[in-house]
Amino acid sequence: MNLPAIGHASCGGHVTLLFTVEDDAPEAHLQGSRGAGICLDTGCDVAARGLTGDWGLDIRFEGHQGNADLVREIIEVVAEDLPQIKQKNWTLIIRNRLPPSQGFGMSAALAVATSRAIQRAMGEEYEISLRRSMLHAHVCERRTSSGLGDVLGISAGGVEIRTSPGSPFSGSGLQSGPGVSRGWSDSMEVILIWPDKEGHHTSEYINDPLWKKSITQSGDRLLSTLEGKWGEDSWNDLISCARSFVKESGLLNDSSRMDLLNMVEDSITKSGEDAVASLCLLGRSIIVTKKKLGSEVDFEALIVEIRKTGLECVKVGISDAGSHL
Repeated sequence: MNLPAIGHASCGGHVTLLFTVEDDAPEAHLQGSRGAGICLDTGCDVAARGLTGDWGLDIRFEGHQGNADLVREIIEVVAEDLPQIKQKNWTLIIRNRLPPSQGFGMSAALAVATSRAIQRAMGEEYEISLRRSMLHAHVCERRTSSGLGDVLGISAGGVEIRTSPGSPFSGSGLQSGPGVSRGWSDSMEVILIWPDKEGHHTSEYINDPLWKKSITQSGDRLLSTLEGKWGEDSWNDLISCARSFVKESGLLNDSSRMDLLNMVEDSITKSGEDAVASLCLLGRSIIVTKKKLGSEVDFEALIVEIRKTGLECVKVGISDAGSHL
């Protein structure tokens, strides 16, 4: 009897608030970025079903539409480690709970969850499959220029800082990697906001020499003020540095981000809540958080005001720091 191989995995998204572009290394697992951001508890769910027989791949999206080419690429990356997956006919059902190409790290979340679902279907050990999925996803992101540091941020969880670029895991033992990040946890809810028009692909910025220079110069300077202290006491500095970064790098004045930010800030003012809006990079989207960690914020009242503008929005949580996938 030909029983199917079945696996399921989920991965939350990630919002980058400031970053550098460090992609000169010849190998994909050494490339990436340093930076800081917020890991989300909402992202991508993948169910994988494989039947022994001729190789095949049926990709089905539920929720927000995703990138089938990215899925095919991550499968190829997985097959480099597990060539036996090419001896099955696979059906992948992918639920994107957030829109892609808006700065929510959904390409990374999809890649991690797809790799892990396939590995779990193949019976790979829990911790190894978790670490390998992050290596697979990071390599896939670099090959497709769909991301730099989202996977490294996701590996830390919570409110994270990335102090060395690259994959969080690599090598035969997968004990560590060139990428180094750390996070701290907070139970804060956040609001993600986006226009109905899809944002620019990440490659339009990270493959452009002028953008790379302005982004990295600004990111370098601001990260130096954050690296020495990372914890709840760094929250105010992170929010301040995020605003300085988008101004210095030029990203704020590009792609109508200023108009979007002004619109959301006006909604916050009308709500009277002690909240702050930051850009999600590299999308045309906004994350609204508490201005101060100790503040009491009525996010439902905020959502009412934001929806009056016609923008899409959703309330999600911040993932826990540490292993959380």
